[in-house]
Amino acid sequence: MSEMRDLFKNLAMVSSMGISVALAIGIGVWFGITLDNWMGTKPWFFWIFTLIGIAAGFKNVYVITRREIGKFNSDQD
Repeated sequence: MSEMRDLFKNLAMVSSMGISVALAIGIGVWFGITLDNWMGTKPWFFWIFTLIGIAAGFKNVYVITRREIGKFNSDQD
């Protein structure tokens, strides 16, 4: 039973990473398109905020991974 619980925990962690990356990129794209339409600067803000969204997504993965590694290390002690 413990193995099944660990499997679901790992699946949830990986799913949250994927959702986090997709959401960060999606928000960046939406914000960039909105600013481009509002200011008439197509495609500058789209690309700028897409790159910011990608960076934020990978930062979220880094934060989640560090937190999980910290939990794993504290469980080992």
